[in-house]
Amino acid sequence: MARAWLILLCVVLLLWRPLDYMFELPQSLPTMGMRGVPGAIELLVHGIVAVLAVAAAQALWNERRSGPSLAAVALIGSAAATVQTVYWTALPHQTVPGSEAVISALAIGHAAIWLLYLSRSRRIREMAGR
Repeated sequence: MARAWLILLCVVLLLWRPLDYMFELPQSLPTMGMRGVPGAIELLVHGIVAVLAVAAAQALWNERRSGPSLAAVALIGSAAATVQTVYWTALPHQTVPGSEAVISALAIGHAAIWLLYLSRSRRIREMAGR
C-alpha cells in the first residue's frame, strides 16, 4: 500500500501542473504582446513549476535521494502558482467570481496533505536518507 501512495504522488506531480501549463501556453502566446512583461514572467514561472513537478516525479519514481526535497518544492510552487493565478494574473483564466478562497484553500490543502505524507512516510524517509 505504501508504494501505491508514492505512485499516486508521482502521477499527481506528472499531471497536475504540467497539464495546466500545457493548456495555459497556447491560450496565452497569441496575446502575449498585449500582456507584456508581467504575462511573460508569469508564463515563465508557471513553466518552471511544471518542469520542477516533472523532475520531482521522475526523482521519486527512480527513488533518488533528492526526490522528496524536489517534490516538496514542486508542491509548494504549484500551490503558490495556483493561488497567484486565482488572485492576480496577466494570463487568460476562467475563475468563477467568489470562488477564489475555495480554490486557494483546496490548492493549499492538497499540497499540505502531500507534504505531510512526505514528512511521515517511512519509505520517503529511507529514500531521503534520513
